[in-house]
Amino acid sequence: MKAAFRRFFSSPLLHFLVAGFIIFITSYYIAKRRQTHRIVIDKAVVEKLIASWQMQFGKMPTDRELKIATDDWVKQEVLFREAESLGLNQDDEIIKRRLQQKMSFILKDNLVVPEPGPATLEEYYKKNASKFYDPPKVSFTHIYFSADKTGTEKAKQRADSVLQKLMKASSHRAPEMGDRFMLLYDYNDVNKTDVGGLFGDSQFTDTLFAIKENQWAGPFLSGYGWHLVFVNKRLQTSLAPLNEIKERVLESYKNDKLTEMDNEAIENLIEKYTIEVKTN
Repeated sequence: MKAAFRRFFSSPLLHFLVAGFIIFITSYYIAKRRQTHRIVIDKAVVEKLIASWQMQFGKMPTDRELKIATDDWVKQEVLFREAESLGLNQDDEIIKRRLQQKMSFILKDNLVVPEPGPATLEEYYKKNASKFYDPPKVSFTHIYFSADKTGTEKAKQRADSVLQKLMKASSHRAPEMGDRFMLLYDYNDVNKTDVGGLFGDSQFTDTLFAIKENQWAGPFLSGYGWHLVFVNKRLQTSLAPLNEIKERVLESYKNDKLTEMDNEAIENLIEKYTIEVKTN
């Protein structure tokens, strides 16, 4: 038996096969390494670089600019491959999140929301009426009192004094009785968001939609100073008929439907996996 093993291991054929196997494995890894270190700049890459340049700069790149873009692409590709070879893409939350986002975009790109019929859109409009109510709006004029020169308390005292005069008069507009204001004195049909954007999150903004109409009130403090206010008109929340806001309702319907379809697509993907919970 030992003699047979010696003959087998000393066989030229075995040596030939082993040598061939080693050469094959070595050639395979060399070829694989060469492939890994091979970067191809083909027509698709160039077209992508040109499109990216046009999007960023609004014009076709010159030959020099295209070379700069190509060189930069090569640098980024090399850095990516070297990082990948070192396993830097493993267990990286930023990369993981980016891939999750890309997969989510791919799912959504493949979803097409069918156009709803009149009955479907009408039903959606009724069920989601709260989305389409116009917020309360107000029209008003104001008198401004700056605290820059005299201080907050004295500015408020001046406003109180002017308010007493206005309550005895019949004037519905009197900006000249206060200080110069950098914005407007009169505003028509503005909602709370509009007012907040102009006067800040302040007492002035909060009380403007609660005080009585057609009489002077205040003083109310804003980010600028003190104000006396005369509300000319206030419009409460209202729901416009469907035919007047059809495009707005349709857009909302499609957004909601797209979210619903996207969630269903993700659920279908989850069903392909076995979820195991191990608490120990």
